[in-house]
Amino acid sequence: MLIPGQLLRERYRIDALPEPGLAAYRAYDTEDNRLCAVREIEGDLAVRLQREAEALTAHRHPNLPLLYESFTLDDRLYAVLEWPEGESLQSLMKRRGRLDETDATRWLGQVLAALEYIHSLNLPVSRGGFTPAHIWVTPDGNAKLYGQGLTELITPGPEQVPYFAPEGGLDPRADIYSAGATLYTLLTARTPEHNSPRKHNLEISPATAHVVERALASRPEARYATLRELRKALGRAKIRTQKVDIALGPTERPRPPLPAIVGTVVITFIIIGGLVILNGSPNALAQRPTATPVQRSDTATPAPPASTLTRGTPTAAPTGTPVPSGSPQAAAAPTATSDLPGIGSTAIAPRDQMALVFVPAGSFIMGSLDTEPQAVGNEKPQHTVALPDYWFDRTEVTNAQYQLCAADGSCTPPADLNSPSRPGYYNDPAFADYPVIWVNWNQADAYCQWAGRRLPTEAEWEKAARGTDGRLYPWGNNLPNNTLLNYDLAAGDTTAVGSFPNGASPYGALDMSGNVVEWVGSFYYDSYFVLLSNTETPTPTVRGGVHTLRSSSWHDLFANIRAASRRFTTNDATAYNDVGFRCATSEKP
Repeated sequence: MLIPGQLLRERYRIDALPEPGLAAYRAYDTEDNRLCAVREIEGDLAVRLQREAEALTAHRHPNLPLLYESFTLDDRLYAVLEWPEGESLQSLMKRRGRLDETDATRWLGQVLAALEYIHSLNLPVSRGGFTPAHIWVTPDGNAKLYGQGLTELITPGPEQVPYFAPEGGLDPRADIYSAGATLYTLLTARTPEHNSPRKHNLEISPATAHVVERALASRPEARYATLRELRKALGRAKIRTQKVDIALGPTERPRPPLPAIVGTVVITFIIIGGLVILNGSPNALAQRPTATPVQRSDTATPAPPASTLTRGTPTAAPTGTPVPSGSPQAAAAPTATSDLPGIGSTAIAPRDQMALVFVPAGSFIMGSLDTEPQAVGNEKPQHTVALPDYWFDRTEVTNAQYQLCAADGSCTPPADLNSPSRPGYYNDPAFADYPVIWVNWNQADAYCQWAGRRLPTEAEWEKAARGTDGRLYPWGNNLPNNTLLNYDLAAGDTTAVGSFPNGASPYGALDMSGNVVEWVGSFYYDSYFVLLSNTETPTPTVRGGVHTLRSSSWHDLFANIRAASRRFTTNDATAYNDVGFRCATSEKP
């Protein structure tokens, strides 16, 4: 047993004994200056969890706690985990009672994604048995599963029994049973029963109640066959019951009579012909000067009222393997630009041959409205930001491009040369045009400096992703699908950069949702409130001065792929298997 004040491995200071209901010591990492949880495991369980420790140390998922380190001392296995921030769902229900269906299904969907990821690692862990006490909601509003094997921080007890599948924990479908039982409790604030949760809460939609009942079937074969199938069923139930608020506007204009249409067309051709004659070339129409760049302003103005923002009606997302809508980087091949660039202008960076797109000066809408169903606190309040014009990498930096910097001695190799499913990913020529991963913030910054550019600011990244109309996604407001981006574990790993031109942003930037999360140059703040009164560049005073991560990755779900979604990491020096980057520059390359 460890004791408070003890320094484990000359690094981890034990601050407190395990709290009631928890199976981990509260500790402090004296090297990285952060709280952590230390599990002490012995006997046969330590032997069984050793393989899991080795696998989880090299992997990361946004809905699982980070495993900082594991090691063995005196025949005991020690696991150093991310300390749970926020509040468990069990604690949240004690304060609020049963949860709103939207919150409950969103958080459970994130847990299901984490379970899918654990299953993909083929680890010998027991299935099922997790409860609302095992799920923590972090300060940024996302769920993390502290359960199943090494990451479990909850002391087992009789209250877990109703959440275990009748057949035990050997069948993977035991997780489906526990998911159904947990959702039953979240929606009703009652111990799970084998009946419709609407018996105790008529506000639950029939579609969601049906999903819960099927997940709780006593016979495994009567449940959903896979976690993915359950997650998609929840998504379909959400689409059936989702209320979409569309801003009121003018009714559809009456169509003019046919003669009016013909007259309009004739006049249009006459005007165009006159312009061509005056300018001497049809291309003159595309060479109009852009607006005068405005000066950079860190002071954001209030967001326009919700009624001025147009929201498209979401359409259901098809499922299955991602279907790239063209060859890599197939959208708008780079062309020479004029001296007066505009939207659609591109340039080639001489050092790494990266194609860049032009983003004109002006204001854009940043963040999310309070009424946005998927929005979390760190995206609020929505506001407008004015930026000067800049150039933005069209795709994420690839393995081949990063290798140029490494060969030049200006970049260090990635922390790991493999991807989640591909040994030798970084050096394999087959993946030369895939995004480089396993690089930390400092490595990304070093590359951009070597290339003669810089990491984009958070505001530059978001404007390049969503344009000026406040759209939800780079391609517009329609729900995501597998022809627009690589997400939702559909590919199981990264795809070649630029493989989804149909998902391009208004400026032609590709992969602004999905594939890999991206480092940016701005420090992370828990909300935009702290920035709205600042007129100077913010200093690193929040989260210990770590930088923001933007975009989403190949395993992210519906909520995280919106253009306004933000996240952070605990340490800029840490690299991950789903994080890459791209660069920007204020001057034309």
